[in-house]
Amino acid sequence: MLDRPRFGRFAEPARLVLVALRDGPRGVVRLFDEVRSLDGPIGPGTLYAAIARLEGLGLIEPALGDDGRRAYRLGQQLEQEIPA
Repeated sequence: MLDRPRFGRFAEPARLVLVALRDGPRGVVRLFDEVRSLDGPIGPGTLYAAIARLEGLGLIEPALGDDGRRAYRLGQQLEQEIPA
C-alpha cells in the first residue's frame, strides 16, 4: 500500500499519518503533533505532502473537526480494514 515508488521519501510520514488517524479524525495541528510524537521532528511541508498523496489515493478523506476546521479521517476502505 505505501510502497516507495508511489510515495518516495514520504512513505514513512504517510504511514505515520495513517497510524495517527486510526483513532478517529484529526485536525492538521493535532495530526502534526501526533506524527511528531511517533517519529520525532517532521516539517510541515513533509506532512502536507504525505497528506496530499494519501488524499489523492483515497486513503484519507477531508472531514470537519469539532471546531469546524478542516480535519482528516481514514478513507472508508481503510476504516474497514484497520481495527481501531
